[in-house]
Formats: sequence, C-alpha cells, structure tokens
Amino acid sequence: MSVSSSCLPSALALFLLAGCAGSVDGGKFSALRDAASQVNRGGQASFAQLRREARDSAVLSYADRKVGVQGFPLVNAQGESYDLAAPLSRVAASLDALDCYAQALAKLAGGGKTEDIDHASQNLAASLRGLQASGMDARAANGVAIVVDALGQAMLAAQRREGLRGVMDRAQPGLDALAQMIERVDADLKLYLLNIRLRYLNLVNRDGVRPPYHSWERYRFDQAVAEQLASYDRLDQALAATDKAVRDFPELHRQLRASLDQPGRPVDRLHDFIAEARRLRALYREMPDS
Repeated sequence: MSVSSSCLPSALALFLLAGCAGSVDGGKFSALRDAASQVNRGGQASFAQLRREARDSAVLSYADRKVGVQGFPLVNAQGESYDLAAPLSRVAASLDALDCYAQALAKLAGGGKTEDIDHASQNLAASLRGLQASGMDARAANGVAIVVDALGQAMLAAQRREGLRGVMDRAQPGLDALAQMIERVDADLKLYLLNIRLRYLNLVNRDGVRPPYHSWERYRFDQAVAEQLASYDRLDQALAATDKAVRDFPELHRQLRASLDQPGRPVDRLHDFIAEARRLRALYREMPDS
C-alpha cells in the first residue's frame, strides 16, 4: 500500500500511539541524527565556498575583452561553459534528505511528542520533493519515493522495533542508489576544483606577475598565494569528507538495521561516520564566512 507524503504526519503519529513495546537503542539513532546534521551543515558550507572560488576563478581567467551581459561565466578546463549549479543542487538536496531521514529515524526510535513526529515527517517529505526536483537520475528517484512510502507504512506497526525494520528495509535500495549518484557528482566537483587551482597557478606563474625576489612585495604576494592554496586544500578535504560520509551511509544504515535484530552487534560504521562529521565540522569552521 502506498501512502502519500501528505499522510506522513498522521501515519507516524498513529505508529507511536499504537504502542512501543519493542525496546530500541535510541541512542544510536540519536547519534546518527546529530552526525548527519553536522555533515549536512559542513557540506552546505563547502558548496558555498566552492561557488565563491568558482566565481573568483571566472573573473581571474576572463579573457581581455568587454564584459557581456552574462558577466563572467564559469568554464571548465577546456574553456567550455560549465554549469556548477546543477551538480551542487543535487548534492545539497541529497545531504538535506539524508539529514531529514536521520531525524525521522531518531524520532521513530526514541518516541516523542506527536507534534515532533509531525514536524520531522513534514521536513522529510519536503526534502524528498526537493531532491526529486534537483535532477537526480530515475533509479535514485524511485528509491527516494520508496522511502516516503516506507515511512507511511510505519502506521501498521504494533511495535517500535517492527516499525523501524519496515522503514529501514524499504529505504535501503534508495540509499544505495543515492550514494552511487553522489559519488559520480562529487568526482566532477573535485575535478572542477582542481581546474580552478590550476588556473590560479597559471596566472600566478605568468611572467611579470610575481614581484621581484627578495622584496617585501614578493613576500606579501607569496603569502597571499599560500593562503589561497591552503583554502583550496581545505575545500578539497571538505568535499572528500562529504563524499565519504554519503558513500558510507548505506553500509552504516545496514549495520543499524542489523542491530535491531541483534542488539549487541557492534555498529562500527557509526563511529566512523561521527568522526567524519567532526572532521568536516572542523574544516568548514576554517572557511571564510562560516
């Protein structure tokens, strides 16, 4: 039975009111929720920084001609027009969806007030609609639709543990497809960042650009270059951390699902995910305007 996203709040509320006789280790799901939120914030900050770097690179590498109505368009390594907004919107929407999904799982696992469940459900439904609108491929889109249905099916569960089992089992294929899509997009973003770095170095190393050796002007110039290269490094590390967190999410999800059947089973991927989230948080705090 398919349940539309508009039915999610009442469905989840009925699930909670149906009784929570099945004990669940809600702490693991709370930890997942917090880490997913950190990954989302760090990823969004990284994407904002990448937009700024792309804009600056477009200005620096603009040819010696009049500025047109399009301003300074982004180009790839071949000098062709490059649409940065499309891949960024897909990754950003994916992180937001994973964040909201983790929030919803934590609510299901830990119980809570009906209005809290309603709020988490509405957020998830909205994030999934945004994900579908971002231009994701059909396989991942179908998987996302199943996540919505799976949450609706929780209303049929008599116990909290059974409700989580149903939701997580049906969500797993969609999470796998989403991670595969993000891996491809992130590879393109990292390649574009490399192109930005190379264009910057090409400009720096042009004849007559750097001040004379042993001058204070040269020292200050090279300091600025070093800081810019360090900024590229931080951004590259942040993109890599975001990519790893998303790619590892499906296996982490499997371990959490297995822990519902075997409560004592270790969930080592959760510790890795939390560590990656903290690393990403440290990186985005060093970024400008973060």
